Amino acid sequence: MSNIDDVISIYSARLKQQHISFVQYFLHAFVRSSSAKMKYKTVPEGRQAIVIDNLGKAELIVGPQRVFLYKKRLTFLRHYTATQKEYLVIHDKDGLVKHKPGPCQVFLNPYLHNDITVKNAVILDATQLLVVYKKAKDNVVTRRLVKGPLVFIPEAEEWLHEFTWHGPSDTDRTKIVAYQRKFTKLTIIPENMYYNVTDVRTKDDTTLTLKVMIFYELKDPVTMLTLTHDPIADIINALCADMVAFASNLTYTAFLGQSSDLSCLKCYPQLVQRAERIGFEINKVVYRGYQASSQLQNMQDNAIKSRTQLRLSTEVEEREQRLNQFKLQRDESRTKLKHEMQVSNHQHAQALDRMTQDHDLQLASLDHQHNVEITQLDMQTQLDLEEARNKAEEDYLRELSKMNVDMTKYLVNMHYSEVNKQVEVVGV
Repeated sequence: MSNIDDVISIYSARLKQQHISFVQYFLHAFVRSSSAKMKYKTVPEGRQAIVIDNLGKAELIVGPQRVFLYKKRLTFLRHYTATQKEYLVIHDKDGLVKHKPGPCQVFLNPYLHNDITVKNAVILDATQLLVVYKKAKDNVVTRRLVKGPLVFIPEAEEWLHEFTWHGPSDTDRTKIVAYQRKFTKLTIIPENMYYNVTDVRTKDDTTLTLKVMIFYELKDPVTMLTLTHDPIADIINALCADMVAFASNLTYTAFLGQSSDLSCLKCYPQLVQRAERIGFEINKVVYRGYQASSQLQNMQDNAIKSRTQLRLSTEVEEREQRLNQFKLQRDESRTKLKHEMQVSNHQHAQALDRMTQDHDLQLASLDHQHNVEITQLDMQTQLDLEEARNKAEEDYLRELSKMNVDMTKYLVNMHYSEVNKQVEVVGV
């Protein structure tokens, strides 16, 4: 009691200093506490709130509203929004789970919901599919395949099959690690992977690491789901078995001679058979080479170096021989060309001589023909003149005959000549 009396005395002294009585102080405190419990709150449009009174009764307020609060507490609800490529997972108080596809908005009511989560929808392209399981009311689980292209939103009773396969290591793509690939989207287009088959022994106990590249394609997803849980592991095991079977029947030297056959599918019967059994198809296997032990590899490198040097020396000698042969061929071609040019020049000169002779003959022939034509013209002219003279003489004689001239005498007188000889014919 002494402590209480001390507190009352201290407060009394302070009130006396401020000239305030105990009654005024208690009235002021009562009004202040009442005003704190009586107020207005605004719930804007697009928002929701819960109003809880002093008895614990809750009321949902959907905005826009103006709410009078007296001995009540207002709490705004958190809202969750999903876009076209999202959906809401709503966990109710009664344990029911609902999926609401977007676009949508839901307010988290703590009296109705335990939790609300925004999740992304599964987007599939044309080369992907999903394996979806659904639980029915009688606890029967069904399975279906969902192929793209599609934006998939699972129902509350559905879940996706998660694949866990062997996959390439993050540091070395040729090393396949268990449980490396975890995914839900199954690819149905051709794929490939690199793999190195280690510790492969030949017939003469040479240890090799064989490097291959496998091209494969999923053909039957249902068969794959039924018969295997990790097809990559099955493919790798079958590949290793075929590699070991191929190399165990050959010596190291024979293997080097026949290693190119490892790019043919006929060398992988177990791989092809196992892939077909689990719904896959092996399109091609590419042999990328091998790797031996360090000692054997050094020997092989030295042999390769020697062969390379010998091949380079042979190539150099062959190039020199080809160069000499080329020079001889060019010299022969040049000599032949010169001879052909000389023959051509001689033939050209002969052709010019023949042309000159032909031209001279043609000119002589033309001159002769011209002279003949002139001679013929002169003779024809003389004949024409003689004929004209004879005709004129004939016309003259006709005229004389018409004038009763004795033509015989006339002609005899015209052609009279003195008798130089006298021929006497005496009969016997």
